[in-house]
This record gives sequence, C-alpha cells and structure tokens, in this order.
Amino acid sequence: MKLFNILLSGVGLVNVFFMPSCSGGTQHRDQSPIQLGIAEINYTPEVGLDLVGNYRGDDYASRGVHDSLYAKAIVAANSKGEKVALLSIDICSMTHEPVEFLREYIAAKTDIQPGNIMIHATHTHSGPRSDLDAPKAREYLLKAAGAVILADKNLTPTKLFTGRAEEDRVSFNRRLKCIDGTTHMCWEKFEPGFVIGPLGPIDPELITLSLEQEGKPTGVIVNFGCHATTLTGNNWLYSADYPGYITESLRRVRGKDYIPVFLNGCCGNVTQVDYRVGFIDTYQECQRIGYILGATALEAINNQEPVLGDMIAVSSEMVPLKHIAISEEQFAWAIAIKKKIDSEGMPPLQADGIPDEEYALQWLKMYETQNEIDSLEVMVIRIADIAFVGFPGEMFTEFGMDIKFRSPFKSTIVMGLTNNNMAYFPTRDSYTQGPEGFTPMITGYETTPGTSLYEIGAGEKLAESAVKQLNELFQ
Repeated sequence: MKLFNILLSGVGLVNVFFMPSCSGGTQHRDQSPIQLGIAEINYTPEVGLDLVGNYRGDDYASRGVHDSLYAKAIVAANSKGEKVALLSIDICSMTHEPVEFLREYIAAKTDIQPGNIMIHATHTHSGPRSDLDAPKAREYLLKAAGAVILADKNLTPTKLFTGRAEEDRVSFNRRLKCIDGTTHMCWEKFEPGFVIGPLGPIDPELITLSLEQEGKPTGVIVNFGCHATTLTGNNWLYSADYPGYITESLRRVRGKDYIPVFLNGCCGNVTQVDYRVGFIDTYQECQRIGYILGATALEAINNQEPVLGDMIAVSSEMVPLKHIAISEEQFAWAIAIKKKIDSEGMPPLQADGIPDEEYALQWLKMYETQNEIDSLEVMVIRIADIAFVGFPGEMFTEFGMDIKFRSPFKSTIVMGLTNNNMAYFPTRDSYTQGPEGFTPMITGYETTPGTSLYEIGAGEKLAESAVKQLNELFQ
C-alpha cells in the first residue's frame, strides 16, 4: 500500500492511500476477484435511555421499542488482502469522538486500518445518543461495531452489480418560498396561498449495489437522500424509521437472510413532509415510505449492470472551516432570551425544529468561538468501479446531485452524516433566501446559526474536496 500526500490548491493536504490489485488494473470479466463480507447486528439499547433527533423539552427518555435498531456492515478485500469497511448504524448522528472510538476498536479486532473505516448514521430521529458520556453508550456502540467484525469474518468472492431508479413521491424540499419574501419550513402552519413553493430540488435517484455470493443474492446497498424524520417528537419508541421498512420490504421478496444496507444521501434540505399535507408521524407512514423505496430498489436491481475491476483505494482530507460569526446584535438578542429562560424555563417539546430559547443558548456559546477554525474529514472509498463519498454533516441535496454529475465514476454513492456530525451545510444561495436580519428562521432553519456552524461557503469547500479526491482515485 502506498501513501501519497497530495496538496490540492485551496483545500489543503490530502492523504491518499492507493491499494493496487495484483493485476494492476481493471479486470474486464464478469466477476471481480474482490471478496466482500456483509453482516448485521441488532444493537437496540435498553429502554429508558434518551432519544435523539427532536427537541423534547426536559424529557428525552425512550418508552419502549417499536422496531429494532441495527448496525450493518460491508467489508471489501482485494487479492492483496487490503481492506475497507463501511458501517451503517440506525442512529441519528455520530460526532468525531465516538467515530474514532469505534474505528480504533474495530482495527484492534481486525486487520482493517482505522483510516479505512467509514461510519455512517442513517439519521433516524428515534435512536439513542451517540456521545460517549451518555449512559450505556459505549456498550451499545461497541455492539454495533461488531457488525464490521462479523462481516470481516464472512469474506467471500463476490459479484457486484449496480443499479439505479427514480422515485419522486416520498421526498420534498422542506425550504419554502413565501409571498412575504421570507423562507419558512414544511412543519409550520400556513394560511392558504401563503406558500409559493419549494426553494430547491429533491434528488429522486436511488442507487443500489448488489452482492451475489456463491450464485445467490446476499445483500444490497441502497442509497437515497431523505431525512428519516417520519416520527417526530411525539414518538417515544426506538425505531429505524422508514429505513427499517426498506429492509422489511426487500426481505419479503429476497428472503429473511438477505441484508439491505441503507446509506442516506445528501438530505439536509429534503424531508418526507409535503407541506400541503403536513406531518403524518405514524408507523404506517414509515412503512409506506419504506415499502415504496423498497419497490424502487427492486426496480434498480432488475435493471442492474455488473461492476468490473478489483481496485480498492481510500482517500481522506481534513478541510479547514471557519466558525460562523455571531454579531453583537445577535449576541444581545441571545442575552435577552436567556433572561426569559431564567425566569420562565425552557418551552415544551415541539414536532420539529428548534425553539428560540435553544438558539439563544447556542449563540451564547458560539459567540466565544466564532474566530476558531476546525478541520473536518471528507472521505472517499473506491471499491472496483464504485465510489463512496462521506460528508461530516447534513449537506444540502444540491451538493450530492452535483458531485454525482461531476464524478468520473460510473456510480457514485454520496452520504451525509459520515464520520462526524457538524450540523448543516447549506448552499451559498440558500443564505440569500429571505430578507436580511438576524432573527432566527429569517432565511430558514438550516441557515440559522446554531443549526449551521460554519461560515457561508463551507459546504462548497467540502464538495470541492470530494470531487478532487474522486478524480485522484479514478486515475
């Protein structure tokens, strides 16, 4: 394995690990010599631990289990024994600290290098906390990591196939253009005629990567971009949300041993809520969305093509980003709201979004760090002729669509909430979608300081890093 340090103009130093195949190039035959292992583990925590994903006032404790939470893993190895791993966990998000904790644990239990492990959160809003100081968190996170260890033991010569299909009935851009020039969100209540329409697109493309081992389909990666927020703050039970029903629907066709692995796309501004209807926060709605996407995945599988080649490569870059600034006017507003909190307390739970009181507390903290710079990881994995891009937060869907368009690979699977969660990364244009001012929500939820942590243009820097890394790995 060779390590190249590549200096890319404007974005810094890239560490690229090239893992050549024994033949030194693509194999033009039906089956690649790549071996893959696929596995899943039910890691569902004990009831009573906090749920994460919605503002719930002062009570976040789970009340039970509606459907189990899983960790699912793919491990790939080429003929030289070099390996990469992808771990997808039914959890809202994971920051850098638990990700590094799991990488080191997996590396200690296998011969997979920590930097070759990509960890993704499906973004269900009905899962447990992932911070390491949460009660029992280390216990259930290590259990989830066991999916990679099991997949590594299951390495088998594998035929790979990629497919794609489109589904535009289950996802909606949640940022809304309104007649008064403001930007509002899909979970708000509107008078008839107030909303003009959505301010951005959705990405209807669903991509599959299917595994065939010993002549039998054994599993599939399903990539689609939509918030897993069907269940709101009104739900108190553990649930994988609609991704769990993608698994259920595919298993009804492929059998109970078939393992679907869901990788959520760039869905920062895309959700399952049609503002014209409002929230339908039921398990039946989770099932409807999951089964529709399951059927779409089957359509993609029916139209799939073989994946050629045996190259495995990993690239990672730490991209420097400056914290978003909190103005003196914003700081003064936060102080005034803090006084209200001191006298009245925090507001009760709400279906979605964040109340002003929560923003005020965040702004007071952000004011002290607004001149700091963080370095965030953008990671790219190549398996044969397929590329996987992982971003450290909730990227707007436009970024994912653009990266897939610009990628030199035939199929590129782009994911948010991978290896970290540093909140939202809106497009530059989204910060202009509304009148000037500092009041929370004036240009929409995602662009408000607190839900967005980095200066305008941060998302574009991360996306540019991904495209450059893709081009390097394609060579």
